Amino acid sequence: MNEILKAAQDMLPQMIEDRRTIHRMGGVGFELRQSADYILSELEKAGIEAREVCPCGIVATVGRGDKTILLRADFDALPLCEVTGLPFANTAGSCHACGHDFHATMLLAAARMLKARESELNGVVKLVFQPAEETLEGSMALIRAGVLENPHVDAAFAMHVEAGAEYSAAGTVRYSRGATYAAGDKVCITVRGRGGHGALPSKNIDPVTASAQIIVAIQHIIAMEVPTSERVTVTFGMIGGGTADNIIPDEVVFRGTIRTFSNEMRAFVKRRVQEVAELTGRAMRCEVEVAYSEVSVPPVINNREMAERFFPYIEAVTGPGGTTLVDEPSSFGSEDFAHITERVPGLMINLGAGAVPQGYDKAMHNPALVLDENALPYGAAIFVSCAKNWLKEQK
Repeated sequence: MNEILKAAQDMLPQMIEDRRTIHRMGGVGFELRQSADYILSELEKAGIEAREVCPCGIVATVGRGDKTILLRADFDALPLCEVTGLPFANTAGSCHACGHDFHATMLLAAARMLKARESELNGVVKLVFQPAEETLEGSMALIRAGVLENPHVDAAFAMHVEAGAEYSAAGTVRYSRGATYAAGDKVCITVRGRGGHGALPSKNIDPVTASAQIIVAIQHIIAMEVPTSERVTVTFGMIGGGTADNIIPDEVVFRGTIRTFSNEMRAFVKRRVQEVAELTGRAMRCEVEVAYSEVSVPPVINNREMAERFFPYIEAVTGPGGTTLVDEPSSFGSEDFAHITERVPGLMINLGAGAVPQGYDKAMHNPALVLDENALPYGAAIFVSCAKNWLKEQK
C-alpha cells in the first residue's frame, strides 16, 4: 500500500468523527459558523495558523518556498430536509447531499498530514475551505479577498466526490482533460400580455400560450443550431402566472439554467435564447424580457498538462486501474472552482464514494444520499500526494 494512503487509513477514525460532526452541523451559503469554527479549531490543534478572509472562508498555509499549490474544499450543505435516517443527520433544514462534508474532512486530514511532513515540502501548500459553492458565490468571495495572492498561487487542485453510478466505487478516480464541469447560467424570462376573460381570448394577449411557444422554440436552438459535437442543455424548472383557470393573466415568468462547456458556446446560446424568446413573443404580440443572473460560472477547464502530470500522483494512491483519465466532461453540473481555473492552471477530479453494485444507489443532491466513508482516506492521500509531488517537480 502507498505510504501516504497507509497514513491516511490510520487516520480514518478521526476522519469519520470530523465528517459526521460537519455533516450534523450543516448550514448553507455563507451561514456555516459552526462548521467554520470546528475547522479553525482542528487546524489550530494541528499547529496550522489559519485565518478567515471572508464570511466562513478559511485559508491556511503549510510549507515554505517559491512555488505555491492551492488545495480547495467546499463545506456548505444544501437547503434540503435530510431523509437518510443516519444517527448524525442534520435536523435543522440543511443536508450535505452533495458530499461537501467529505471534501472538508479530506482536506482537514490532508492538512494534518502535510504539517507532519512540512520539512519535506519543496514549496507552499495553500489550504482553502470554501463556503457558498452551492450558491456559486464562495469562490469569487475568496478571490476578491486575495486567496490567489500572498503567496501567489501557481496551480490549484480540487476534488468532488460522486456516488450512485456503476463506476463510482469508493477510492476510484475519474477525471477529464479539458472541459470537465459545465458553465452554469441562470435565466429568467418574463412574458407580458394583456389579461382578461378566458372565454374571450381574441380580446386579450395571452402570455401563457406565448410562454409555451417560447419554451419549445428555445429547444430548437439545441436541436438545430448547436453542433452535435457540443454538449448543451437549456432547461426550465420554474414557471408561474395566473390566479384562476378561466382568467388569462397579464404576465408569466419562467426560470431555467443553461449548461455549456466552452466560453464560445456559452456566449452563443445565451445570445440565441434571448433572440428567440424576444422574437417569438413579439410574433404573439407579447413583450418579453430576458434577464441573466449575475451569479453564474464559466466551465471548469482542467489544464491538460496538469491532467497528465497528476495522473501518476493520483494512481499511486488508488493503485493501477483505479484512476481513469478521459477526454469527455465529467458532469453537466456546475462548479464555482471554475473561477479559479480561469485564473490559474487548475485540475478538478471526481472521487468515487459509493457505487450502485455496492448498494449506493442515490446520486448527488438527493436528500437520502448516503456515502461510503471508506473513500475518505483516498481523498486525503490524493490531496497530499498531488501537492507534495507537484512541488517536488518545480524548479
